[in-house]
Amino acid sequence: MSSAPSTGDPTPARPGEVEHEPNIKASAIAAVARTRAQGMHYYGQILGITPHPADGGPRRPRLTPDPSVTPGPVPPVALAAIADLAMGSAVRTVVGAGRRLGTVSMTLHHVAPVITAPVVPAAQVVWLDDEHRHALARVECTDASGALVGAGQGWFMALPVPDGMDLRLLPWEVDELAPARPLTADDLEPQERAAVEATVRAGERARAHGTSVSEELTALTWDTDTPECTARGSLRIGPALTNRVGHLQGGALYGIGLAAAARAVAATGTRLDPAEGSWQFLRPGDGEHLTAEATVSRRGRGAAFASVTLTVDGRAVGAGQFAFRPRRAD
Repeated sequence: MSSAPSTGDPTPARPGEVEHEPNIKASAIAAVARTRAQGMHYYGQILGITPHPADGGPRRPRLTPDPSVTPGPVPPVALAAIADLAMGSAVRTVVGAGRRLGTVSMTLHHVAPVITAPVVPAAQVVWLDDEHRHALARVECTDASGALVGAGQGWFMALPVPDGMDLRLLPWEVDELAPARPLTADDLEPQERAAVEATVRAGERARAHGTSVSEELTALTWDTDTPECTARGSLRIGPALTNRVGHLQGGALYGIGLAAAARAVAATGTRLDPAEGSWQFLRPGDGEHLTAEATVSRRGRGAAFASVTLTVDGRAVGAGQFAFRPRRAD
């Protein structure tokens, strides 16, 4: 996926910041155009999840970010999104491409502290019940170096399609991608406009924080008066983060939980990297306001552990455990 042409000289980044392409809005509108033409939700399109033709095998998803959205290393939240989508797609190759699946639980091992795009997942179904309603899948993800950067497994359950909704096939489930017709801001529907505006705001935060749009889309607003070894943050849910039926995308939920756990264990100032996460999707993340609460379970010399609960409008939607390891010296 290529970024949109620049319309002017980029504003120089302040010391310590990551350089960003200036026209995030153009990239966001292009993601809307692909969403309309190709069926996958906006969140996957803006992250840069695209079809990958495997030699002699079926097409599968891969993560090829737009440099304006992810200008540096691939963040954990994007790894979680591609791992979740790849495992779900592997299940659909067995049960039928048009089926709607829900992720019940997902465990992800963060093998490498630095991931360079593209990220290519290899997923397979390892168990399927007789009624084709429940399945277990595994995934291994490699990056541009060819090294293993992530591995995981997920439990998936077939769900009914909401009344009046027609779920289109995902881009790697069709023989040929439909071309995306170029759009302008005037062409956007209200939900599309809201997604673009959220992405533009994420771009502004990314420039200020030296991060990436893909990270800032799921960034929480943190409470500053929480007890030691805890973290609490909130996020307003919008169409930039939802899946095809309007619920928070599974990888985004996992990534938000991981961010809350990381903030809780970072209180001592020691730099840590994620090592593993185990997440349970208690119910769909549909609503307006998400709250994350994290508590450190243990902090040792070689590892740290934290538990996280996510609620949406007061209802628990997810819970998980995360492990961290000390960051290696450069």
